[in-house]
Order: sequence, then C-alpha cells, then structure tokens
Amino acid sequence: MPTAKVNGAEIYYGEAGSGPPVILSAGGLQGTMAGYEPVMEELSREHRVISYDRRFGGQSRSPLVVQTWDMVCQDVMGLMDALGIEEAYLGGGSFGAAISFGCAVRYPERVRAIFPSNIAGGVICDSYLAMKLFKSADMALDQGIKAAVDAFDTADRFSPFTPERAQYDPGYRKTLEDMDPHDFAQVMRDTIYALFEGPYLSLGMTEKTLKGIRIPTMIMPGNNDIHPRGVAQQVHRLIPNCKWAEVAPHSEAPGEYVRRVVKFLAEVEANT
Repeated sequence: MPTAKVNGAEIYYGEAGSGPPVILSAGGLQGTMAGYEPVMEELSREHRVISYDRRFGGQSRSPLVVQTWDMVCQDVMGLMDALGIEEAYLGGGSFGAAISFGCAVRYPERVRAIFPSNIAGGVICDSYLAMKLFKSADMALDQGIKAAVDAFDTADRFSPFTPERAQYDPGYRKTLEDMDPHDFAQVMRDTIYALFEGPYLSLGMTEKTLKGIRIPTMIMPGNNDIHPRGVAQQVHRLIPNCKWAEVAPHSEAPGEYVRRVVKFLAEVEANT
C-alpha cells in the first residue's frame, strides 16, 4: 500500500474503484483502515473509495504531537490534496464520524455529503478515551515510556494509548522511548484537553456547530455506552434536513451498510 506525506506525517492508505470519491475515516484514537475491508470492494463498484490509517494508527507514521480536531480534519484535506481530489463524500464510524462532521464544518466547499455512523459522545465516551491517554501519561512517568509502549494491546480496549507503529518499527519505537517522559506525558494530557474540553454534544461538535452543517447528511446511530442512541438522535434533530438510517455498523452488517450508503450517495448525485 502507498503512503502520502500529509501535514508532517506519512499517511498509509488504500484505494479501490473509480467514480465520485469517498473517504472513509476509521474510529478510535488511532483508527486503521483494516476495519473497512468488508465494505471497500462493494462500495468501489460505483465510487473511488479511499481508506487510511490515521496518523497514530496502523502503518502511518507521525511525530508524537498533540492531536486536535483541526489536525485530524486537516489530515483528511491533506490526503485529498495528495491524491488530487477536490471534493469528496466523507464517512466514518465513532471517532471517524466526528472527523466527517468536523470536515463538513471546516471545509464545506470540499465535502459533497457525509454519512457518519456509530455517533460517539457523552460522558462515558469522553471518560473512556481520556482514561487511555491519562493511563499512558501516568505509566510513562511512573514506569518509563517503554512500559507504556509495551502495554499497548489492540485486543484490550482499556490498554494505554501509544502509537501502534511502535509495535513493529524499531526505529520509531526508539524515537518514542528517547523522549523525556515528562514531554511524552504532557502530549497525552494536552491531547485530552484539545479533544474533550468543550461543551460537546458529540465528539468535537457543539450544538451550534451541528446546526451550522448545510451539506447533505445521513447518520447511522450506535447503540452502546460509547455510541449512545440518544446522542445520535440529538445530532439528527440539530443538523438541517439530516437523514436517519437504521443500519448496524459496517463491521456488523457490511452488506446492509453498503446498500444504504450507495442509495444515499445516488440521491445526492441526482440532486446536484
């Protein structure tokens, strides 16, 4: 798979098909494109579909810097620039849904429509993600950065946050472990404030920003503590002319997810 230089990072991405571009952003603090493998082939029958490892996930590479909502949205635009894409449809689940919303607010001229799913938000969601960052900061200070990196486990949702690349790239791992533990911990703590300190209804989005979205939107709700149905319902009420699709996440019902997304994108195409 190729990489693109984007905002000081090397973003690992995959693409398939041709037609109107679709960008899929993965969830989690360091989402990887592997989760979209079940839907890439079918979606790409009518669209050029791009998914990518976010800058701290999978095979992407980035200096350890504070994550902000501006940054994760700029990464999408930078990837589009690198691939020669002026305008695209954006989708994503959980944290990836928040990226879709954020791009729609910050770059409406480059986003044709969004179809976020598994809308994340609420006190349990924010506390869970902040816990992973606090855990990494505390472990680095108490036991050293190596201990925090060693404790990373994709199978354990409560493991501390550290860039996944450090698990298989010795050079990148050494760069992390050579950092001053206090600097490492400060990046983690500053990221908490950057991502979660605000009157957010859903991740990164206030009621005001959601009301300001004017591009075609279809949301697909979640149904657990991290992705509360009630948050999705409030988002649906706030975004003007927002569509609601009762569809399970792409990881659970890929065929149904693709059919509903393709139908929505065709409707948008027909009206533009």
